[in-house]
Amino acid sequence: MAKILDKDRVIDIIKNGAKINIIGDSIAAGKGSSQSYSSDKVIFEDDIKKFYRIIAPNSWGTLFENYIGEKFHGCSVINNGGCGASSCQIYNNIRNLINEDDDIVFLMFGANDRKNDNGMNDLYENLVRIINFLREKNKSMILFSPIPSTIENEGRPNRLYHMDDVTAVLKNVAEKENILLVDNYSFILDYLHINNLSIEEIMFEEGCENDGLHPSDFVQKLMFENLKRVLNI
Repeated sequence: MAKILDKDRVIDIIKNGAKINIIGDSIAAGKGSSQSYSSDKVIFEDDIKKFYRIIAPNSWGTLFENYIGEKFHGCSVINNGGCGASSCQIYNNIRNLINEDDDIVFLMFGANDRKNDNGMNDLYENLVRIINFLREKNKSMILFSPIPSTIENEGRPNRLYHMDDVTAVLKNVAEKENILLVDNYSFILDYLHINNLSIEEIMFEEGCENDGLHPSDFVQKLMFENLKRVLNI
């Protein structure tokens, strides 16, 4: 029977040297942070496009990789975030995205499903399929909600759904499937409220992409701190 691990067990795995695989979209990949760029390494491909590994030394994922690598012997992180990847594309390629020795899989996607007519239903169904597949492979999982985007970015014509819709789906799945959720969306909204700031005031930073969607270095650090907070490590 596939294991369903609670928070304490996930933390124990990390402390004992976990191999962690980040699977998701460009936000997962750390795109938009300073010094980030696309490598020539193809992570996966379909009939529409090739998805290349993003090198992002100032991203939340790399900050976490460096942190646990120093704190817990034997930990490693690989980032398989694909820029522009929808939940359907990730599900269709999930077999190519995981490794047999992965202990924990971080799942962070959904933003690109906002552009599809049936996007939130697609996100729900594909996420549940991915979870079931990973359970069959005996992998532990953590879900991540996206960050808020700016008013201008949310108002673009192809945004049929919004980041709060994506977060609602992820919360629903996390509760039903008993999976730990790192809720970046709510964490950053709380940060903005406490500090009397707008999302626009923290999303733009010199050297970053500054498109209102992809996190600045400052927001990347908030995402990293939120992950540490949730795991209490």
